[in-house]
Amino acid sequence: SLAGHYMEETLEVELAIVSMWCVLSLQVNIVIQDIYKELKDGIYLLQLLELLSGESLPKPNCGKMRVHFLENNSKAITFLKYKQVQVKVIGPENIVDGDQTLILGLIWIIILRFQISSITLDKVKRALLIWCQHKTASYSNVSVKDFSKSWSDGLAFNALIHVHRPDLIHYSSLRREQPIKNLNNAFSVAQKHLGITKLLDAEDVAMPHPDERSIMTYVSLYYHYFSRLKQGQTVQKRLAKVSIDDLKFQYEQMISELLKWIKQKVVELDDRCFPNSLQDMWMLMANFKTFRMVEKPPKYQERGMIEAHLFHIRTKQRANNQRPYLPPEGSTLQDVEKHWVILEKAEHSRGEALQREMQRLERVEQLAQRFLKKAALRESYLEDMRKVLRKQDFQPESVDKVEAATKKLEAIVADVLPREQRFRALADMASVITQENYHRKIQIIKK
Repeated sequence: SLAGHYMEETLEVELAIVSMWCVLSLQVNIVIQDIYKELKDGIYLLQLLELLSGESLPKPNCGKMRVHFLENNSKAITFLKYKQVQVKVIGPENIVDGDQTLILGLIWIIILRFQISSITLDKVKRALLIWCQHKTASYSNVSVKDFSKSWSDGLAFNALIHVHRPDLIHYSSLRREQPIKNLNNAFSVAQKHLGITKLLDAEDVAMPHPDERSIMTYVSLYYHYFSRLKQGQTVQKRLAKVSIDDLKFQYEQMISELLKWIKQKVVELDDRCFPNSLQDMWMLMANFKTFRMVEKPPKYQERGMIEAHLFHIRTKQRANNQRPYLPPEGSTLQDVEKHWVILEKAEHSRGEALQREMQRLERVEQLAQRFLKKAALRESYLEDMRKVLRKQDFQPESVDKVEAATKKLEAIVADVLPREQRFRALADMASVITQENYHRKIQIIKK
């Protein structure tokens, strides 16, 4: 199988996949129960590739037909080919049809390309091992020789964190004879303070020969995090060399772009032109959730970056005995705060409006279903009465037959007239459904 080409054990493939999807779940609030079924529409796959690559991919088609699923998965595979990832064996139809072997192989290819690297696994292993050895060289009780038993006592994980962030780990308090405690300490600190997902259980690592590939995958997260941290520090050092005027320009540009985004989103959130079908409303609700969980949080972080940027400007000015920079009117931190409050009010209001509209549509849908059910009963009754009338002979040939016919007519009238109110009630229901702009109101009116 394709999966076996990349990993020796299927269990290891599944562990790596679960690890990757944990990262995705924590960052975009998605919970994957069955990857073979839930990758089908291609939306989660596109989100995963965006998250790991840091690049923008084409927006997925939210349709529910097979052709929409094939389109989304084709976008994902096209992106992988563009990134020179070898995906010749698998096509969009394999993902839509839930081909387990090819899907496992695809996810592991993605992990190799984006989570560990596109170079060969042996080179990755050697490079990552050298990095670990270099970072932990000053720790006398740590000896990283492999990605298995060298990590069993938990000290190596703690050392990797401590060498970069000594404020997070009280390293001298750790004891080799307490491996579970050491491992849980490192895993908890990494998750809480560094945002590194806990992919391993302490009990699975605190053994003579823990799984090598699992540890290597997890350690690669440390490498990626601290590499980005170092790049960020480099950027900060370069920023210190930038002139005050350039910093002012950057500040005003940053705040202008954020305020533009806020105002645009307020207009979108204030829109109350909702669709009149439940299916379309569910899609609108999903888009709103994406705004709250995915789109808005980075913008909140931008607010903090803008504040830090302004603080940096004023710090440099104080160091140079310059007068503090006062942002122009409309570009102050107070302006951002004011518009952010408006944004959050609009968000809250839209959430309530969507909920109310969803409840209204559900009520109308239920009413429409009751109408159709009652209409079917009324139609059945009318057809039965037509049959009764067709069977009657109302041509009087004698007084006796006239009396008999009269009695039959009276019996029919006695059965029909009391039902008039039921038909009027049906008409009233149809009127309400039509007034509520039910998406199939033409059918209701015709009925």
